[in-house]
Amino acid sequence: MNWQVKALTEVCEINPRLSRDHGLADDALVSFVPMAAVDEVSGVIRDKQERQLGQVKRGYTAFCDDDVLFAKITPCMENGKAAIASDLLGGVGFGSTEFHVLRPKPGVLPEWIYYFVRREPFRHEAKRNFTGTAGQQRVPTTFLASCRIPVPPIDEQRRIVDLLSRAEGIVRLRHEAQAKAAEIIPALFIDMFGDPATNPKSWDHVAIGQLSSLVTSGSTPRGGAEVYVSEGPYFIRSQNVLMNKLALPDAARIPQTIHEEMSRTKVMTGDVLLNITGASIGRVAWVEALSAEANVNQHVCIIRLNPALAVPAFLSVCLSLPFHQAMINKVQAGASRQALNHQQVRNLKVALPPLSSQRLFSDRLASVASILAQQADALASAEATFRALLFRAFSGDLSTTPRVAEEAAVA
Repeated sequence: MNWQVKALTEVCEINPRLSRDHGLADDALVSFVPMAAVDEVSGVIRDKQERQLGQVKRGYTAFCDDDVLFAKITPCMENGKAAIASDLLGGVGFGSTEFHVLRPKPGVLPEWIYYFVRREPFRHEAKRNFTGTAGQQRVPTTFLASCRIPVPPIDEQRRIVDLLSRAEGIVRLRHEAQAKAAEIIPALFIDMFGDPATNPKSWDHVAIGQLSSLVTSGSTPRGGAEVYVSEGPYFIRSQNVLMNKLALPDAARIPQTIHEEMSRTKVMTGDVLLNITGASIGRVAWVEALSAEANVNQHVCIIRLNPALAVPAFLSVCLSLPFHQAMINKVQAGASRQALNHQQVRNLKVALPPLSSQRLFSDRLASVASILAQQADALASAEATFRALLFRAFSGDLSTTPRVAEEAAVA
């Protein structure tokens, strides 16, 4: 039996209304799913809330068990926020108005729809069809209605969905293992130096300004993103500064001439980089090595330590701990905008152990780095395998039934 290729509206209802005969009173508890509850990595709903039906039956999106939720708004859609609703109180749920709801019709599994909309090619095409203004762009219902989806027999769907769920489960486990491995770093710090919140070893508190030869931030080059090039010095922005990690492969590049013009913001090995504006304020990492020269923009602060006083790895991990993150948030909360200025960074204090202990900590982090690298490689491999299976699933390569060539090319 050949696969069929159908319009999405043929295999599911798009944004169906709540049935009038749901049988629930206004004071009945129902599940409530805000956008933040959908995990874009695992594709599951975490931390469902409970609300009374009367509080949510108007002004929110209604759905039922086995409906597929698909984020319609940027950047949630691009990030892959989609999930299958399950275990809803009374079988009914409500959530963000930024969800599209896809309710599978008989003969189609919810998981088949879910994996179809989770594919990167689908999301790229959905992005191309955005409507709305910048920052408020959404996937229109008309795009979903016009999509074509390959539909194999139900038994074939079950077999392929089982393969995909197993591969996705491995990705989920790899993410969890990576998160566990990352916990080694703060645990090692606290084991050696104690929790900065209590300073049990009574280290002297020293301001960052006393430990540094330079505290500064960068600027955006003239012309903005128009000057970015494929090869050249890195231009490090806030999205490239993760917690105790630099995402340099994702950094923009600028011409060498602009790098030289922005000499004040050149990055050096051993610098500590701290995000000082926006939602990522407080994220901090140290520069272990650079494969190319680099600058930072105005959202990233360079802290260049005096090597006779402090070690970059020590300061970065110290600032990443909850006590100092709370301190940074408290300082910026009192500012006129969501930002830290250079003087506020200089005034931040840390409990400072002897230089020899800091160096020992840095050396021990090297062995931890190898564990993290192994976990990152394993995760990348698992993600690549899952993406490949997802592509093959909807192109017919995992099928045990024949398909005509033009059908195989659709998805």
